[in-house]
Amino acid sequence: MKQSSQSQYLLLGAVVITALGQTIVYAILPSLGRATGLADVHVGAIISASALFFALASPVWGRFSEHIGRKPVVIIGLTGYGLGTLLFASAFWFGLRGYALGSSLLLLLILSRTIQSVVMAATPPAVAAYMADTSTAETRTKAMAKIGAAHNIGTVLGPAAGGAIAAISLLAPLYISAVLILLMVITVAKLMPESPYILSRTPPTESFSVAQTLAETLKAYFDPRLIKILSVGIGIFFAFAVVQQTLGFLIQDRLALPPMKAAGKVGIAMMFAALTSISAQLIIVQKLTWPPERLLKTAVPLMMLGVALLIVANENYQIVLAMCLAGLGVGLGMPGITSAASLMVGANEQGAVAGLMSAAPALGYTLGPVVGTGLYQLNTTYPYLLVLLIFLPVTWTVWRLSTPSS
Repeated sequence: MKQSSQSQYLLLGAVVITALGQTIVYAILPSLGRATGLADVHVGAIISASALFFALASPVWGRFSEHIGRKPVVIIGLTGYGLGTLLFASAFWFGLRGYALGSSLLLLLILSRTIQSVVMAATPPAVAAYMADTSTAETRTKAMAKIGAAHNIGTVLGPAAGGAIAAISLLAPLYISAVLILLMVITVAKLMPESPYILSRTPPTESFSVAQTLAETLKAYFDPRLIKILSVGIGIFFAFAVVQQTLGFLIQDRLALPPMKAAGKVGIAMMFAALTSISAQLIIVQKLTWPPERLLKTAVPLMMLGVALLIVANENYQIVLAMCLAGLGVGLGMPGITSAASLMVGANEQGAVAGLMSAAPALGYTLGPVVGTGLYQLNTTYPYLLVLLIFLPVTWTVWRLSTPSS
């Protein structure tokens, strides 16, 4: 048990570092995009394209962890993320120096980010499956909330550090995060043992097929046990993707700030959103032990309130408050989604369902950024009005949701 706890802490550390790197990208990407002459919708397209491939790859890696183990898949994902961040930063370096401009720069950025996403998609399902392997049905929600809390610690540190470093150089935060991630690869490889479930089970005898896994994944999207919770997850993360990807532009335009100063304000707003998420996961989830459906019934209205506030926000404190409400909603929603899905399947399906649920945020981010930035160019309120409209069926689904633990 002590060894399992130590392993969980290592995994949570990997989640912190990964989230730190991701939120650094979200904090500085709008400023980098405008600094290299990209249109706002092009910035959204970079995230959307990479999210699509993340969504396709994540379930494959989740099932692959059932074959080769959780630890190797975590290491593969972290390595791909670190090297991919260096590749992505280098593409922007070419843009800032004028060596690649316009469509050639956009293609280079999409290609580098997509390659990164395919490999980094290995980490989240392997981590979630490991946490499921080392928890019971009674403690599953708390275990998944720890992942969410670790993620949000990274999102607190990332924007704050990234925004400060970006004042010196827009690319420096990306290079620093890549180094931190690669150091975490070495730590996990040396210190983390394999999941006890993987060590004790009979290894699969059939060979692994990517094509078959993709086909099974597509079928799993319509699994009657999971379709409701999956649709809720996609809706929540579509909404947060729209908010997150338009935030940098909103702050620049509503507060009339240049890109460098805006990056710092974005970092602060995202930091406060992450702090509220952590509070939700450490207090409400850990202390009150609410069931998954109650978490989601609270999460959705909070997010709706935060998005509604962004429609009328004209001051920095109003934008920060809106992000706090949205962050609180995501903080409750993430463990609600992952624990509900985990409780609906058996031990032999944890890797597969972890991959599927890890794809839910990516599916939301497939359309969220490009739709959000596209609508933003038409009118600064359109993205948030669309989110409120989408939350109507999400709310209806949440109130009809039930899990085996109910």
